[in-house]
Amino acid sequence: MIVQLVVAMGNRTGQIIPVSGEKFIIGRAEDCHLRPRSDLISRYHCAILVGNDVIVRDLGSRNGVHLNGEKVEAERTLKNGDKLVIGPLEFYVHIGTDGDVSTESPTDVYTSPSAATTWRDHPGEDTRTTDSSATVLLNHLKSLNQDVKTETEQPVLDFLKKFM
Repeated sequence: MIVQLVVAMGNRTGQIIPVSGEKFIIGRAEDCHLRPRSDLISRYHCAILVGNDVIVRDLGSRNGVHLNGEKVEAERTLKNGDKLVIGPLEFYVHIGTDGDVSTESPTDVYTSPSAATTWRDHPGEDTRTTDSSATVLLNHLKSLNQDVKTETEQPVLDFLKKFM
């Protein structure tokens, strides 16, 4: 199973963050897998647990975790296409197999316990991959609206590339 977070807003919209391992911790602490530099993120904000299901667990954060507009009180199961809000950060969740979720990721997005990358480690460096980001967003739109026709895919992809 492949689990990815796709940045939903801001100057990194479309950036893909692979969720690696069975327990992926988001927070400001040095041993977290993803370490956003924001005072609105707790040292240990939340965990994404990957097993038979994919679960988000709030680790007692001050500003909370929201799933599809609802506050996560303890933990909730994630589904493909869910909108996950962690403090000020917004992501779309992509869950799939090797064949149906993009595994291409921009540089410096990969994070691991041994070499976590913060979003401000390389200021001014554009780390987005336009084609894969636009494709992931298009796939998200398709998952929300199953009526998207094949002939509309390329114009939508071209439109999305303008904002990447």
